[in-house]
Amino acid sequence: MEEKTLLEYWYVLYSRKWIILSVIITAVFTAWILSNVIPPVYETKAVFFVPEKPDTTNFFTPSGGASARSPLTPIAKEDTQGPYIGILKSKAIAELVQKEFPHKTIQDLMRKDTDFVLTNEYLIEVYARDKDPVKAAGIANAYVKYFNQLMGGYSLPSQSRIQTTLEDEISLNQKKYLDALDVLRSFQERNRIANLDEETRQLISQKTSFESQLETYQIAYNENKNKISSTERELKNELDILNASELIVTSPLLEAMKKQLVDMEIKIASMGVEYKESHPDSIALKKGYETVKKGMDTEVEKIIKSQVKAPDTFHESLRRQLINLYVDREKVAASIESTKMVLKGMQERLSDIPNLKKQIDYLSVDMDRNKKLVDTLKVNLEEAKAQTKRAPQVVVPVDNATPPSKPSFPVLWLNLFVASLAGFIGGVFYAFFVHYLEETREKRVYTILKAIKASEV
Repeated sequence: MEEKTLLEYWYVLYSRKWIILSVIITAVFTAWILSNVIPPVYETKAVFFVPEKPDTTNFFTPSGGASARSPLTPIAKEDTQGPYIGILKSKAIAELVQKEFPHKTIQDLMRKDTDFVLTNEYLIEVYARDKDPVKAAGIANAYVKYFNQLMGGYSLPSQSRIQTTLEDEISLNQKKYLDALDVLRSFQERNRIANLDEETRQLISQKTSFESQLETYQIAYNENKNKISSTERELKNELDILNASELIVTSPLLEAMKKQLVDMEIKIASMGVEYKESHPDSIALKKGYETVKKGMDTEVEKIIKSQVKAPDTFHESLRRQLINLYVDREKVAASIESTKMVLKGMQERLSDIPNLKKQIDYLSVDMDRNKKLVDTLKVNLEEAKAQTKRAPQVVVPVDNATPPSKPSFPVLWLNLFVASLAGFIGGVFYAFFVHYLEETREKRVYTILKAIKASEV
């Protein structure tokens, strides 16, 4: 075949222009028919982004940020956004969307009816296609909704484990706190401790008062001794035959009552440290003290009356006075003895207070530590419960999908344009093919005839 020029090619096309035009018209008409016959498909788009800073609002913990606000920006890293695209393409989200839109299959949602694109601005676009524009918009928005739920739900198991752990720790530390509280209370009851600082102040004040009272008793005792000595001299001068040591100024009952009086004074003084005067035990003890004192006075009267000789004599008067002085001396001596014992008890108590304070501080610190730990765990448990109920905002919607007014496929003008272009190309090809057949017809006929003659021979 001879090589043809461009002009000859153009002549071929021009001579067969009706063939080309017929092919173009056929293609356009076919495209028009198909565009009207094929059901339209609508495509819509939802746009959102995952903020760079997570939604970490606290309700009960000290670092709570319930009122704090800051601008939310997307993550400006493509590799960080990759897992989010993978989650959107996952079967888990497709199953959730398919339950809401059962006319779709999971395979359709995962392969052909949805697309996910990360834009240059690091926004995630969700494209959904359906024959119903409302359903197409619903599918796109459902992907955003279930993505948010799925991302928030990933933290629920760990949150539940944290809540269970906190409950166990609260139960354990609550028992430790109650045990420490029982130990502290037992120690306070065993050592009669209410408030060591206040008790120390009262002990110091009462110790000073008792020391002053002891000095008063000692002065009175010395005065009493001097009075007894002078009275004995007067009595001896009155009766040379009378010896003061021969006087009966006491009895076994009086001695027992004196000892009882000393014990009661010690108890009254000790109660003055621990209880107020209005305390029932203190009132009862004082009544008993008064009863013993009256009994002692009665016994003294008996002793005096048992020795009365002549009540009008000076000798009898001195004898009575001497007996009273002996009795007063015993009372003062008893008061001195009881006061010394009380002072000794106060001194021992004051000596024990530093050690008691050290032990009570240790027990209090242990109790407070467990109590603070329990309180902290309870606050954390309330925080965990609140976080479990709260739905975290994982995604920030930018554009919600809306039902489109026009279908994305088929597009009539685009289909007609493509059909016309394809018809033109097909028409040109067909024109050259027909021209080729016409040019090679004689050669093909000659070849066929030659083949027939050869077969006849």
